[in-house]
Amino acid sequence: MPDGVGQSHPSNTPMPRFVCGTCGSPLDRYAELPSGLVSYQHPIWKDADHPPVPVAADTVEATYVCDFCTDPKILFVYATTQRILIQVDTAHGAVVRDYGRRWSACVGCAALVEARNLAGLLDRILTHGMAFAAEVVAHLADMLRQVLTRLRPGRALTADGQWDALPLPATTLPKVRDRLAALIAGEIRLPFGLSHDPVRTSLAAGLAYSRLYWIDNQFTVLTRNAARVLPRMGFVPGDLPAAHGFVAWAQPVDARRRCVAASWNSHGDAVQLVGYRSIGDGLAPGPLQQLRGEVGWLIPAFAVTLRPGQPVTATHPAAALLTTWRLIRQRLAETTPAKVDRSISRAYRRTRRPEPEVALLRIRGTRSTSISTRHASTSGGTEHEYRWWVTPHWRHQWVGQGRALRDWIVVRPHLRGPRDKPIRATTTVRVLGALPPRPDAPGQASADGQ
Repeated sequence: MPDGVGQSHPSNTPMPRFVCGTCGSPLDRYAELPSGLVSYQHPIWKDADHPPVPVAADTVEATYVCDFCTDPKILFVYATTQRILIQVDTAHGAVVRDYGRRWSACVGCAALVEARNLAGLLDRILTHGMAFAAEVVAHLADMLRQVLTRLRPGRALTADGQWDALPLPATTLPKVRDRLAALIAGEIRLPFGLSHDPVRTSLAAGLAYSRLYWIDNQFTVLTRNAARVLPRMGFVPGDLPAAHGFVAWAQPVDARRRCVAASWNSHGDAVQLVGYRSIGDGLAPGPLQQLRGEVGWLIPAFAVTLRPGQPVTATHPAAALLTTWRLIRQRLAETTPAKVDRSISRAYRRTRRPEPEVALLRIRGTRSTSISTRHASTSGGTEHEYRWWVTPHWRHQWVGQGRALRDWIVVRPHLRGPRDKPIRATTTVRVLGALPPRPDAPGQASADGQ
């Protein structure tokens, strides 16, 4: 249920939300009358097999649900001008149930809140919940009436919803990007500090003319695995494949944030990054169509700014994006144009916009079979269960006309091992590093090791 606000606090000063330290469920707050003694309990709809353990919500992995119907796929947050307090008579005396002022809503309940449809909301709660006694139904109706009459204007997006990831097809990327730009430039409040007007304006403008990239499945798996073990790396502006870009992966690259896409905008040497998660999974066609029109396919999952030299490690939100950039920069990927849906292309032509282009990125193929076979024979005939990246290195060899001169040449990164085997993530991390300095003298060994 919503966050509680202590009676000893001014009405405009919210207290931290409390959740159960055992199950992560938000807790309802009660104040006994007339003593004012505060206690916390699991919501009435939750069949808990343990006593509540109140802890601050930001100290554990909380599990949020719709504060109306308990659907875990929440998307919006509403606020009331005052905290919602309702007195309840119990066998031990009267208590005040403090619902606070913050109200999370799923797509279905949000539509009813926007319409101020009290009867519809109450019916939805009763349909999705357990069989409530008559006095509980009256209590819920009183609560809803107060909420709908005290709503503040507007609503905000929340990243707390439990949406399963829905990767984006490359063919629809221009449409997804355009709808996202409209969301950013719109009136719905955004999380992670993105609602400030200068930030919104800059981000929306950058998205409008960003270069589009779609990362195929193998490249995505490689990126995700490498990002998990990424050592400390400093960001350099030269990592960027374009000044402004939007990238979508074939799978989520961040299990915790469920990111399926990201965008970046350059501002001098600084780069603004925003990661996105998908929404809409499991909705019926009607609510899904409404969601696509109001919000789109993506909502922010994190927002950070990188500056030259700023360290990025495996725990940084931008680890997967930095890994993707470096793989592209090291020429480890090959790019082909992806076909865009004809309906999207026609829409662009009608508005006299340039034909949208999507760059589809795949990992470059491995070295020839003969090399892999030769390597297996020199290592005792072992059948390798993976492929590995050979790091960039210098090789001193004969060059020029008639191969009469010797000089140092750069051997670009490449794959070795059986073509049908997965790529080892640790070798991917090594290949993300910079080319070592050119040797001053011959004798540099070829970097064929795993």
